[in-house]
Amino acid sequence: MVMDANEIEHRKKMQGIIQRIPTGVPDGWEKITYAVGGLTYLGFSNIHTEKLVVISTQRQSIIDLKTGSKTYCTENYDEDDLIALADELGDEIVPIAGDGGGGLRRFSKDGNALVPVAPFWPMVKIIFMPNYTLYTLNPEKCTIIFEDYEIKAFGFSKCGNYIAVGTSDTLNIFRKI
Repeated sequence: MVMDANEIEHRKKMQGIIQRIPTGVPDGWEKITYAVGGLTYLGFSNIHTEKLVVISTQRQSIIDLKTGSKTYCTENYDEDDLIALADELGDEIVPIAGDGGGGLRRFSKDGNALVPVAPFWPMVKIIFMPNYTLYTLNPEKCTIIFEDYEIKAFGFSKCGNYIAVGTSDTLNIFRKI
């Protein structure tokens, strides 16, 4: 496929905007990184919004994002329906996202948003846009919170106080402080 002049100009413009976005942890947030071998799915509890279900090729666990504690549990998830269960969460059915599809929340109740961009695919960047800000209009107010080649899932918890970004070997948690 050959790009025409308009496409080339637009691509340069978008790359220029993305280059103006700072990289790191957004103001008012902190980052915690976990090593997770063979991560396949993630899912936030909708009832206990600080709990994250993490499914890997090795095991299933629940991370309490408020305390950082990790609890291993019986593997109980369905890749067709993209749901998981865990004893610690009672009868709650947790939606999951990862290898087989699905998706986590891209917007929080307080107007924050996450958007993936891939100007140099397959490298993907996740942009945090605070308080209804658009990265295309105010790139300096946004933050590139993650950059890697294979993102399994990313998104906000229902309460909006937590963000999870998972790859096949790493789980990055951003927690509002």
